[in-house]
Amino acid sequence: MKKTWIGLLAGAMMLAQVATVSAAPAQATQRLYFARGTDTLERRGTLRNGDMQRYVIRLGVNDNFIVTAASPRSDALLTIWGADGTVLISDMADATHWAGVTPKTQDYYIDVRAMDGKTTTYTLIVTARPIKSNPPHPGVQRIVFAPGAVSAVVSGRVVQGGNNAYVLKASRNQRMLINTTARAPGVVLTVYGADGTVLMSSMAGAPTFSGNLPSTQDYYITVTAGGAGAFNYSMRVTVEGPVR
Repeated sequence: MKKTWIGLLAGAMMLAQVATVSAAPAQATQRLYFARGTDTLERRGTLRNGDMQRYVIRLGVNDNFIVTAASPRSDALLTIWGADGTVLISDMADATHWAGVTPKTQDYYIDVRAMDGKTTTYTLIVTARPIKSNPPHPGVQRIVFAPGAVSAVVSGRVVQGGNNAYVLKASRNQRMLINTTARAPGVVLTVYGADGTVLMSSMAGAPTFSGNLPSTQDYYITVTAGGAGAFNYSMRVTVEGPVR
């Protein structure tokens, strides 16, 4: 009988140990701060088989926000959203990079997740800076086509480190064409939807864009300088369709 009780006690202790391991807390959310005088920060970590690390950072309205999760096999993925629920990039995108303009002043959450079945190391690179006046910057400029027109032309001037932001409403399956004219090295475009879907990143270094639109929503276009100095440009935005 004594041996039976000893065996039961040992079994209970083993179960308690398993329960303790199973109840181990997830990695705590880390708040990010920029060092004084800087607008870029880095964090490094290791994730195992679907693990996730959450970060949070406070940003202002119309900040130029760039996030990259760099990993050896591009298997550290991003999800980004605002405290108000606005999704900048969803977990369905399987993305490692996002660039755009913050819609309001609030906390923004960044999840870095390992692909299922993978163990990975990553470097999270976050940059955020207020949009500089170019001058003066009117904020995000809405593009509206004249009645019966399918295109519009806007013009502006950008300096290194600044950008001009535009937004227009377009529908699912329409085709968007964007062409800019500026002296080399000219300007670089970023194109993304209000839901965070990136159609073209600034990493492409392209002054033009052509593509079919995935949903009906607002689409944002940012124009940045492609090199040192200041650049005057004109930009024609055309929306055709719907594509059949």
